Amino acid sequence: METRVAEAAAERRRRENERYAFFAEVPEGFTAERPDGLWRRAGDDWEYLSLLDWEWHAADAELPPPPEETLREVPADRADALAADRQGWVTYWARYADENDWRAGEGPVTVVRRRRSPERLYDEAYGVRDGWAPTASVYAFLDARPSNPPHLVGIDVQEAERLLRSLRGVTGATEL
Repeated sequence: METRVAEAAAERRRRENERYAFFAEVPEGFTAERPDGLWRRAGDDWEYLSLLDWEWHAADAELPPPPEETLREVPADRADALAADRQGWVTYWARYADENDWRAGEGPVTVVRRRRSPERLYDEAYGVRDGWAPTASVYAFLDARPSNPPHLVGIDVQEAERLLRSLRGVTGATEL
């Protein structure tokens, strides 16, 4: 029964996708394998995949399609695979109080992540109340102006899970 339901859902998705041309947004620093965004077009109507709520939204005057030179057409099955790989759109870091603590060999204090979605960047830190909450840590680290920024070290999702289990005693916190 589950197989039939999955097959029916896949067929519905295939039929819906026939209406669209799909595009990976690939500005400088990104690749078609790991793009910055996912867009689709039916005629003159554009939509983007929100990487915050995982739904398709219509482009409009406030959020128009990206410049044509940054778009790479991708087959519908590749677009489906990109959309399904939620972790592929997220960057994780181990957060240290500052660079001196990191250099001294002290452990991280938490994990932070960035989700880059066409409608906005969303930076979160895993907090003491055992949940993700907005943070300015990523901005403070990447922007050279703060006098005492946190220090971030890039990690993958598996290391983020390991650190959160070690620091907070939680598992599955990276699920999207």
